[in-house]
Amino acid sequence: MTHSGTRHCAGCGARLARDNTASLCSPCSRTHHREHHEAPRLNADFWHTDQMRDALASKDMGVVVRAYRRHPAHGRKPLPQADLARWLGITQGQLSRIEAGRNRVRDLDKLVRYATRLHIPADLLWFDVGDAEPELPRMTGVIRLPGGPAVPAATARTEPVLAESLLITLRQYATTDNLTGPHSLLPIAAQQMTFVEHLLAGSLGRTHSHLLYVAARFAEFTGWLHQDTGDLRAAMQWSNNALDLAQESGDPHLVSYIRMRKSNIASDARKPDLAIAFARAALQNPGPLTPRLKAVALRQEAHGYALLRNYEACSRALDHAFQHAADAPDDDADIARYCTPSYVEMEAAHCWVELGKPDKALATLQQGLADWRPDFRRDLGLCLARLAVAHAGTGQPDDALTVAQHSLVIAAETRSHRTARQLHRASELLGATGAGDHARHLRHTLRTTLL
Repeated sequence: MTHSGTRHCAGCGARLARDNTASLCSPCSRTHHREHHEAPRLNADFWHTDQMRDALASKDMGVVVRAYRRHPAHGRKPLPQADLARWLGITQGQLSRIEAGRNRVRDLDKLVRYATRLHIPADLLWFDVGDAEPELPRMTGVIRLPGGPAVPAATARTEPVLAESLLITLRQYATTDNLTGPHSLLPIAAQQMTFVEHLLAGSLGRTHSHLLYVAARFAEFTGWLHQDTGDLRAAMQWSNNALDLAQESGDPHLVSYIRMRKSNIASDARKPDLAIAFARAALQNPGPLTPRLKAVALRQEAHGYALLRNYEACSRALDHAFQHAADAPDDDADIARYCTPSYVEMEAAHCWVELGKPDKALATLQQGLADWRPDFRRDLGLCLARLAVAHAGTGQPDDALTVAQHSLVIAAETRSHRTARQLHRASELLGATGAGDHARHLRHTLRTTLL
């Protein structure tokens, strides 16, 4: 239980001075600051308060770390999340999600690692720490061998190189995704996220910020993969994680881009108000945005208005998107560099179909397909499916069926949920416009092809 009045050092148990609002006495504090990468070893009184016993009895590591940070021994203010996150070897954003219950820690290895790093007494834990892996010495710039020379530690400079290597790998993954779809990449992307988080745990300064950016990019990409499989809940969860990491990295362009991606997921879920809200949040990002970042966010705002059947607002957003895309300089570093005027025109065609004006979409879709790049195979299938919807909506069932069958070949390879959804929509439109035989044929082909 806690006591009012006299306070004692959480490290050595010595009586604390009245003006000392911290949890450690001066000698312990000096020792702790010299070794700030490790949590202090706290005395038994710290762990046997009602607050910590109740937290440990909950068998939830999120409750435990929150109680640890807010323990009265730390003084009037809670222990900063940044300090505790550093001791646990995770990012502040990860710790925030664990404390909030958004990321429940169930993996035994992580439970053991967190308990070991906080020096929680084993008899208070709800799991067996067993033979925990010993903590290895932290690598410094020089390895001093017993009775031998001092050896330069090359690993001291590997993290920046690894960060660049991972971004190159991510670009290669994006190429594979464009060619074959998301399914083969999902487990690989998750493994890479685990690896990046491991690198983050031991990084500092600019390298830490750069790795936060890399982690945000991988989380955003993993969210995209889930979106294309049709798992929109997982897609939004990964995008939320990506946004936390991007905000922690301090990159305003990436923050804006991920908000746009959240808008894209919301429009796939047919939640227009949410899609518009996320798109506007992307545009209201503090600091200047590139023209293409503005264009891709406005494109998303247009999609939201199309779902609401607001023709004027949709047209206005598309006009602004096209203007920004047309004004954009070529910049390989722009995360939205793909948002060209041609891209905006293709997205506009999708909006016209959504607004019930497929005749406006036909010419744009056909022109875009004539200039299509072969390395965007999965999106070719999606565009063909949209063209099939446009043909069905304008009363051209033969053309709709022909185009849909071409789309199906690619959809069977890539297993893109977005493409399959458009093909099902084409079959519904065929039935609604009186082309029953065509609709039944397409439905049968979809059932037998997209297993």
